[in-house]
Amino acid sequence: MWSPNLKRRSFVQGDLEQHEQERHVTQNDAKHPPEESYEADRTTEYISQQDVDQLRQAHHDAIESKEREWETRERELQQHIVEISQRSEEDISILRTKLQESESEKLFMQSQHNAFVRKQQEASFSLMESARWLPTDEGKVMGDLDRLKRDMRAWAKATSVQGSSLTQLLKDGETTALMKDLANVARVENGQLPEGLSAVAKCPMLLLNALLAHNVYTSLFRSPFFFLSSGGNASSRIKPETLLEDIYEGAKAANQEETHIWRSQTLRLLLPPVRKDASDAEQQLRHMTESSINRSAEQQALDFLAGPASYLIESKGNEESTSKLKKIYSRAAGLSYMLWTRRTEMRCFTLHEIGNLAFNAESPYFDPDSLVKYDDHEDHLKGRMVTLIVHPLLQVYGTDEAKDYDQERVWAKGVVWLSSKKL
Repeated sequence: MWSPNLKRRSFVQGDLEQHEQERHVTQNDAKHPPEESYEADRTTEYISQQDVDQLRQAHHDAIESKEREWETRERELQQHIVEISQRSEEDISILRTKLQESESEKLFMQSQHNAFVRKQQEASFSLMESARWLPTDEGKVMGDLDRLKRDMRAWAKATSVQGSSLTQLLKDGETTALMKDLANVARVENGQLPEGLSAVAKCPMLLLNALLAHNVYTSLFRSPFFFLSSGGNASSRIKPETLLEDIYEGAKAANQEETHIWRSQTLRLLLPPVRKDASDAEQQLRHMTESSINRSAEQQALDFLAGPASYLIESKGNEESTSKLKKIYSRAAGLSYMLWTRRTEMRCFTLHEIGNLAFNAESPYFDPDSLVKYDDHEDHLKGRMVTLIVHPLLQVYGTDEAKDYDQERVWAKGVVWLSSKKL
């Protein structure tokens, strides 16, 4: 019977026998080498010894070449590393600069934001405050001034002497005093009124109207501190009105806008608005200012009645006419004060400021008095010199934002009179 183990043993036995035979052959060859093979080995041995130095040198040169190549490469790599490092430092520096700029920009933006918030808060507070002093529409202002003009005309018409010429009314002493005052409104030459004026039937009314308007505007509208004239110590040489007026005029020359703001704020401060939560000090201050305004207005009215203008009044001491005149002055004083609380500037132009004025019915600054029959005498009145300023010219400059003080507007046109007779 065939067995795998038996077959494996026969194969192994065969391999051993073959191996033994090959070994004997190899040993015999080693003991008796062929002649040709021996010579070849000797030649090979001889070449290796002769070229060994060259091989070593070639090997050394190759190594040095590689080392130089490696050194060059290493330097390039190091240089590249340095460049990368420098670029990194530059990038870091740029980033740091940008970071600092960002921080600065952030601080600036934060500062701008805070300033904006403060400005908005101030604007809100200012709006609350300015709402109490919201400027009246200029149309209403002009309407109030026109009403004042009509009231003064009506008072002069009702109060002036009637039915007599001026020369018949006055005595020598009265004429001198009156002419001195009339020189502020009329062209008085050698103590006499211009020809044609004194002979007019309504001359006393016309002159009384002119004197009253001149006194009201010069005493109440020309200075923002007019109300202080009635206060203080009467014996003192330093008057509050004059002192503040000097400061005001001096400051205007240095900084016009800020000066008008100061004047406006000062007058507003002296007259606190009426409100439920007003403190006792505010109420007391307002009462004091209102009293000063009323006292100044009343004093101006009494001084006017006691002056040379009284020679033109029919019934001196008439309580009704006196009361009406006081109301005119009181209303004018209150209106003037409120207009001076604005940041605009009023300027009053009388005969002294106007000088020689040629009549022009189309003038935007002056209107002819109703007694001037311009339509009937248009051909010879235009260009003729004005004889009497019945009502001063009141102009306003600037805006309620304290700007543009070189721009003017008329709030109350002047009224002029001149003879209609041909020369």
